[in-house]
Amino acid sequence: MKKTVFKLAAIMLAVVMMSCMFSSCAKKLSGSYQTDATFLGQGMNVTYTFSGGKFEATSKVTLLGTVNSETVNGTYEIIEFDDGSMEIKLDFEEESAAFHNGTYTFDQGEDYIKIAGIKYSKLDK
Repeated sequence: MKKTVFKLAAIMLAVVMMSCMFSSCAKKLSGSYQTDATFLGQGMNVTYTFSGGKFEATSKVTLLGTVNSETVNGTYEIIEFDDGSMEIKLDFEEESAAFHNGTYTFDQGEDYIKIAGIKYSKLDK
């Protein structure tokens, strides 16, 4: 009986250690990334600031001279597939008109990221 309990405890410990090892290998982002767009003379600016597994997203929309701004927080996970493609899962604490929970295509370069095909340039800080 003692041997069975010992073996079970050893297996559980190994599973916990492997889970920690794999979660620490997950791809993480740091720093701020921003995109600016203009449509029919109106401006939109979106900034994501990543730290660890969390992020802050800020949207500023200029419409007829009026600036509307909102900031939301959330968590994210980058999913890498065997073929080299990636997706990012965004979980906002509160969804809004500009930000929605979901899984989106993702790409990363040296000085940019792309979320759902939209390019965000890395900001120097």
